[in-house]
Amino acid sequence: MSHETSKAVIAHFHEWLASVALPLCRKRRIDVTTIFTTHATLLGRYLCAGSVDFYNNLQYFDVDHEAGKRGIYHRYCIERAGAHAADVFTTVSHITAYEAEHLLKRKPDGVLPNGLNVVKFQAIHEFQNLHAIKKNVINDFVRGHFYGHYDFDLDNTLYFFTAGRYEYRNKGVDMFIESLARLNYRLKSSGSKVTVVAFIIMPAATHSYTVEALRGQAVTKSLQATVDEIKDSIGRRLFEKAARYTGESGTEVPDPKDLLTNQDKILLKRRVFALKRSSYPAIVTHNMADDANDPILNQIRRVQLFNHPSDRVKIIFHPEVFFSLPVGFSNIS
Repeated sequence: MSHETSKAVIAHFHEWLASVALPLCRKRRIDVTTIFTTHATLLGRYLCAGSVDFYNNLQYFDVDHEAGKRGIYHRYCIERAGAHAADVFTTVSHITAYEAEHLLKRKPDGVLPNGLNVVKFQAIHEFQNLHAIKKNVINDFVRGHFYGHYDFDLDNTLYFFTAGRYEYRNKGVDMFIESLARLNYRLKSSGSKVTVVAFIIMPAATHSYTVEALRGQAVTKSLQATVDEIKDSIGRRLFEKAARYTGESGTEVPDPKDLLTNQDKILLKRRVFALKRSSYPAIVTHNMADDANDPILNQIRRVQLFNHPSDRVKIIFHPEVFFSLPVGFSNIS
């Protein structure tokens, strides 16, 4: 077998799905240096989802028995073999390193935290412009979702997000919702004018978007189109009146009252009237396949975060990974 002598080759593998290559590289004596990084152990995910006292009992688990009992023994063995076959074994956090030491039986050689240094790799002005663009898109969605009850100032609004796999406890969604309920109580008690809109974006079984979610985006889009149309017509009338000024008696600047016609007023009133609704804004954007048994929805109901006008914390559960609306509506990508 020929060996590379002028260059060093490093192969970096993430998670158990890729780790199957590690023992093969070792067995076939492939001349590469291997790194295996686990973001969370497979067995750890299953144990946490089972509502066990995970970290206090971590060193006492019979790992082979626990993996076999959950039907993941073959996958667990692949991950463990990958951890031991790699030249360098790393995790993304110190708590995951502690978990891997007991469940995979190898202490990680180092911790490689997740994330990107946007300050280092991106111009500040570019990042700020992109942030402003995305913020406007989110603002458009919020206006549509809360139509009829949009009585808060977006300049005094904070957006919170939690997203990922639908792991109700592992991802801390239970703690997130409970924290939002307590925050809502404190903001209301203190008379704060700050509004918090919290998004939960996790995939779940759905049938379709709710009628109200689609209607909200449609009526606000129609309102925006009408305002743009009136704005253009006012601009044309303003220019025409200003252009016909001869310097004789009269005001140099056209009277603003003459710029908005009765037809404009009627059209605008129709759009505003379409924004009226009797129900509160929904806490979920889709028709859920199993609404009554969904853990996230049930906890939101338990803490009574129903997007009431008096609530300072609003909540939106979007049960899809890609946050978007059908063609013709505002999109959040």
